[in-house]
Amino acid sequence: MSNYDFDLMIIGAGPGGYITAARAGKLGLKTAIVEKDNWGGVCLNVGCIPTKTLLKNAKVYHYIDTADKYGISFNKKDLKINWNQAQDRKNGVVKQLTSGVDFLMKTNKVERLLGTAEAIDQKTIKIVTKDGKTTTYTTKYLIIATGSKVKMFDLPHGPKGLSTSDLKTNPALLTSSEILSLTTIPKSLTIIGGGVIGIEFAFLFNALGTKVTIIEYLDQILALLDQDISKTTTEILTKNGVKIITGHSVNALNKQTLTYYGANDKQLQKPLTINSDYFLLSTGRVPITTGFTNLGIAIKPNQAFTVNNKLEALDQNQQVIPGIYVIGDANGQKMLAHVASAQGLIALNNIFVKEGRKDHAGVPLQEQSIDYNKMPNCIYSFPEIASVGLTESECQALLAKDPSQTYLVKKIPFAINGKALADGETDGFVKLIIGKKYGEIIGAHILGSTATDMIAEIVNIMETEGVITDLANACHPHPTLSEVVMDVAQDLALEINK
Repeated sequence: MSNYDFDLMIIGAGPGGYITAARAGKLGLKTAIVEKDNWGGVCLNVGCIPTKTLLKNAKVYHYIDTADKYGISFNKKDLKINWNQAQDRKNGVVKQLTSGVDFLMKTNKVERLLGTAEAIDQKTIKIVTKDGKTTTYTTKYLIIATGSKVKMFDLPHGPKGLSTSDLKTNPALLTSSEILSLTTIPKSLTIIGGGVIGIEFAFLFNALGTKVTIIEYLDQILALLDQDISKTTTEILTKNGVKIITGHSVNALNKQTLTYYGANDKQLQKPLTINSDYFLLSTGRVPITTGFTNLGIAIKPNQAFTVNNKLEALDQNQQVIPGIYVIGDANGQKMLAHVASAQGLIALNNIFVKEGRKDHAGVPLQEQSIDYNKMPNCIYSFPEIASVGLTESECQALLAKDPSQTYLVKKIPFAINGKALADGETDGFVKLIIGKKYGEIIGAHILGSTATDMIAEIVNIMETEGVITDLANACHPHPTLSEVVMDVAQDLALEINK
């Protein structure tokens, strides 16, 4: 393809980076992937995978603890969890998957470069290994997939005791990385932030008997999701004994005491305190741009690199910087592992378009763009949460601006479903939002025990530009939870055809 050392270099071996590298190598590009720490990135090592592994442990424990409703009795005094064994299982899963990533790179002839990458210019990358050895490579195309880090309060005007330096000196302060390696199950845990990560850990440790408190600045947890999801999740957590404090702002952490105030208490007149074994700081993540800020890519207010919907890097004038793409958390668009992978494959397709590649039928490839409204969100709580597209509030806002944006909404609870009743897992619902004129699905929100699997069906309908009648006419097996998706679709199909 070129006289460069590589046709393509990918910086970062997380889900976006390694999936893209494997595909590029398989399709004949001379590809290199650079990773400074561990294959698989945050997701496989200290994110999605270890969290979900421990969540499964907690869920099994929860099932056993509530076994009496299934007619199974035993002496609950004998029920305990071997936390060391749970940690060993988590570590084993992580090791197997990260080794698999390494093997995937080998089998697809991807050059693996371990070290810290830094751009010399738009075509030249310097790699520094941990022992200080420096090597420089050239590349025709560059994909930046450097990921993100936990947002800490490092600025002088922010809350005290929650900075990067405090993380090193106060053993009670944790992020989503440190909490995964606790040697014992805490008796009490305060979670600062009621977003996705905080909610998952709330369910995890609450199921294991930890006294969990959530402090959220906004007036509801999971504020970016549909309000029905937020409301029902709040009810479930509260029923399970989790204390949720909304509309409050943290002020300072001193050892094991957190001071916080009402969000409206601007003069800090009424301080409140809470003591816990540990405090999980879960207020978001910040894109990592270190080493590549000299390439002329514009930086957005959220500290992410600016890209267009083809994942091409943009300069300060919103002009494309040729040959450079940014995927995953580094572009700050939607910080989810599967979104990073989707972005990477779109970027790779667009590279092949520039190279004049054709498909198996000899037809030139076409450029692709990403549609974030078709990218699902998943939370591995008990029950699970999954959503895609617009929330009902967002639809209401669109309608207020444009009266032609009419829509229909239908929600059916799992409490009427035979499989849910048989499983003893009736919490939750399926909620669909469709355009009234054409019947296209514009939003889907599921709270249920297998929500994260069920959402894929709806994403597929949206991606293939199907309408609600397509979903309604698809025969769903009985008895399954997925029948509720069909029930909602059938009701909406009848309503749109009135």
